[in-house]
Amino acid sequence: MIECMERRVKADLKAAVRYRIRSKLSLRVLDLNEGGCLLEARGWSARPDERVLIRLPGLSEIAASIIWVEDHKAGVAFEEPLYGPVVEGFFEAA
Repeated sequence: MIECMERRVKADLKAAVRYRIRSKLSLRVLDLNEGGCLLEARGWSARPDERVLIRLPGLSEIAASIIWVEDHKAGVAFEEPLYGPVVEGFFEAA
């Protein structure tokens, strides 16, 4: 897992999140960078250190871990960083 020191950029995306083997939710991505994202976690019983798979629009599933959960939000770190231009493409399309 990588450390998330990059600047985060506000986002308004939907992500499919798979957790606890077969459970799947559609959650709003509040911000995003190469190292991770912030998810709106209302109605989700996420826990720190839980592994998840996240599918952002147009990408395959990304392995990640939940770092923290607070106030209906979850901080997530990707196991492998996203390619910078891919992240930038989400904001150019908006």
